[in-house]
Amino acid sequence: MTAEEPEVLGEIGRSLLRLSHEGFSGVLRVEGGPGGALWVRDGLVVAATTPAAPGPESLLLRSGRVSEKDWTDAYTTGAPADRLAAELAGRGIIGEAALEAVCLAALFDAVFAMVLSGVESCAAEPVGPGDRLPLLPVLPGVGHERLARETARRMGHTGRWREIGLSMRVRPVPPAVPAPTLLGADRIRRAVLERANGRRTPRDIAFVLGKGLFAVMSEIARMVEERVLDLGGPGSTAAEPSVPAPEEDEDENPATRLPRRRPGTSKINEMPALAGGGRPVPARPLLALRSLPQEAEEVGPAGE
Repeated sequence: MTAEEPEVLGEIGRSLLRLSHEGFSGVLRVEGGPGGALWVRDGLVVAATTPAAPGPESLLLRSGRVSEKDWTDAYTTGAPADRLAAELAGRGIIGEAALEAVCLAALFDAVFAMVLSGVESCAAEPVGPGDRLPLLPVLPGVGHERLARETARRMGHTGRWREIGLSMRVRPVPPAVPAPTLLGADRIRRAVLERANGRRTPRDIAFVLGKGLFAVMSEIARMVEERVLDLGGPGSTAAEPSVPAPEEDEDENPATRLPRRRPGTSKINEMPALAGGGRPVPARPLLALRSLPQEAEEVGPAGE
């Protein structure tokens, strides 16, 4: 680890270092623009969420890896028994290793987005009877040193981004005079170009495509340097709402489009009613994490 890596996480890193030494289990609330939360089990980070980057559900559904029907079927059966991951893999919807890689990538991307957006403060909240963990955690968890290394690697690209004017607030557009660059078979490049309409920020494009924020911003940077995209004229960097809703993609097939959900209605936070009219089964309390089996942390290269 280089001298710069421990500090790249800033207040998040200092908080995680302390919580690691304490063997803390609970939630680290992050205030910033827009902030987020990290779920910690025995000092290791098992999940991270932020409005600034897609989570595992968006990465799976928006990208087309998992259909809405398959997700709903697996959720209805697996979530009440805390077996959503096992249900997705057991039905052959997605392999175990692929699912773990997606969840790990979402964790890294969320922390990167929080650091890039700016962190104002952090507050640790111990586990309580009402605390719940996202249904697709990374177990046994990621240590603060590994998290710092991966965040430092990603933040290392942002200096070049600043030089060309790329930030989370820009709204890229195709250039007035397209450059004679062949897009070839690069699917993410074509997808980004199709969604870069002057209204969407990199975050919006990431949510629409079901791709990580870092991957989308990296591709936008390359396309700007190759004059395949412009970062827009006056007004394109105007401040946007702190937590805008992902823009619905008018071009997508309505049959496969991920339905828009109102705040507070996401299946990640609420459990469905049991068949036969029984009472809903609560999501797994964080306290129960201490008794979960230790699974392998390494799931292959982290996706971006």
